[in-house]
Amino acid sequence: YTLTQIDVDAGHVANEATASGTPPAGLTPPTATDNTDVPLSTDPAISLDKQVAGVSGSAAGDLIDYTFVVVNTGNVTLTGIVIDDPLVGSVTCPTTTLAPGEPMACSATYTLTQADVDSGHVANDAMVTGTDPHGTDVQASDNTDTPLAPGPALSLVKTGTLNGDAADDTISYEFLVTNTGNVTLTGVVVNDPLVGPVSCPATTLAPGASTTCTATYVLTQ
Repeated sequence: YTLTQIDVDAGHVANEATASGTPPAGLTPPTATDNTDVPLSTDPAISLDKQVAGVSGSAAGDLIDYTFVVVNTGNVTLTGIVIDDPLVGSVTCPTTTLAPGEPMACSATYTLTQADVDSGHVANDAMVTGTDPHGTDVQASDNTDTPLAPGPALSLVKTGTLNGDAADDTISYEFLVTNTGNVTLTGVVVNDPLVGPVSCPATTLAPGASTTCTATYVLTQ
């Protein structure tokens, strides 16, 4: 007898045999029966390989595409297969049932936050769970750590307004500081030896944010 997948999923093969013979005329034909129930070893198992399929950039709002390769590595059918990845949320899979040896590729997309970019990487874990024919769950996990390219940069535009052209008149200066990079900048300060202290309303700038600092210089003779 050749085992079927149904047999393996059931965990045993039960069958009954009957023997009979033809006696001389007038006698009742004899019969005998016996049965066997052969247990089969079940080995439910599953594997997960989480991969980064693509990264669209290293700024907040850019995307990381993930692929999750799931394989039924056991000898019984697995149902109710689901992937849990708290970072990405919903993971799309083509099926929830896999025969032994059968693979499938699931997918998900994650949108980068500014906190991700500031940290320079995105690390997260995923877990796959499947259920064997007897209601026992099997699990596997995998993780990725995706580096992000930091690009700190800023620009400075200085303008001045003359408030007179005699000694003790003043020049009002404005310094427009803009974070032109992709990471948050702290401790922003403007140094101008001529005017001395420069006042800035903000010392922390998110990417794309600006602050206008000011200073006043008193003309000398």
